[in-house]
Amino acid sequence: MKIVTKLYMLIGVLIVAAAFNLFLLYQDEKLGIFGEGSNQETLIQVLLGVDIATFFLVPVVIRQSLAPLESISKALARVKEGMYGEKVKYKGEDEIGELVSSFNVMSDTIKEKEEIAKRTDLAKDEFLAMITHELKTPLVPIQGYADILLAEHLGKLNPEQKNRLEIIKSSSTTLLGIISDLLDVQKLEIGKLRMKKEDSDIQDSIERSVNALLPQAETKEIQLTFSAKNFVIVHDPERIKQVITNLIKNALIAVESKKGKIQVLMEETPSDIKISVKDNGMGIPKDKQKDLFKKFYQVDATLTRERGGSGLGLAICKGIIDNHGGQISVESEEGKGAKFTFTIPKQSIAIA
Repeated sequence: MKIVTKLYMLIGVLIVAAAFNLFLLYQDEKLGIFGEGSNQETLIQVLLGVDIATFFLVPVVIRQSLAPLESISKALARVKEGMYGEKVKYKGEDEIGELVSSFNVMSDTIKEKEEIAKRTDLAKDEFLAMITHELKTPLVPIQGYADILLAEHLGKLNPEQKNRLEIIKSSSTTLLGIISDLLDVQKLEIGKLRMKKEDSDIQDSIERSVNALLPQAETKEIQLTFSAKNFVIVHDPERIKQVITNLIKNALIAVESKKGKIQVLMEETPSDIKISVKDNGMGIPKDKQKDLFKKFYQVDATLTRERGGSGLGLAICKGIIDNHGGQISVESEEGKGAKFTFTIPKQSIAIA
């Protein structure tokens, strides 16, 4: 029976009984038609009892009928949090039953759509990973032949020819870096970025990262230093080197030639190793810091286009550090430089 019908019936009984009682009481008061202890007086008392019972019965019926709404509300909250496929159990055929049935159908539909979307995203990411890998393949011989020509193994080159080959080599290197970033970020998305974690000295990973970029820093007359001590910790040396290198490259873009200072610092805490890359560059506005680790986000798109960059570096850094069970963050003030810090737990954490 419909909830509204139940309520109408109960209210109707209540109103009829009350009206009849009032009518009888009025007649008795005015005409004295009922004697004391008569059957009619007993009838009035019974009807009053029915009125009172009906009065208390209405809230009970309402409470019982609306009780499933709390279950629906909780289920909706769980759906909002991403727990799709939630079901509410209710067997009634009233309005609440119809609402529960609609909710269950909606929940199943959302779960099905979510699974389809996940499969589509996975297929898309795998396709992009394949495409970026295929794009990367022909760039290797381009760089190789450029090196052969620049070494003049196939004949002497005039200065203009050398200059053009240097441009080809530089452009192919930049393109290779962008494709490598795309490949890495897609592999991170589908959980296929390989990590070779092992017991290794973190100082060695820091030192190799800094030494690889020292020539570039010296060319721009930028001071690049590091401070670290020997500490063996479980990590992927190449991937952590990739993170540090990425952060140093960003710092090299942010600082001024002849005035720039970049420091790579290591700190040991009771639970982890903390590594920071600090510079005295242009800094990052507060309102832009929250999006720094998102894919394709660039603080200054103009500057990035001028000096190269895909906007994927920090997203890849975050993915690598997340995979190590650590955290990465930034402290910066516009015009006062920036400090990027990431942690590696001393106790290896398994990442699903």
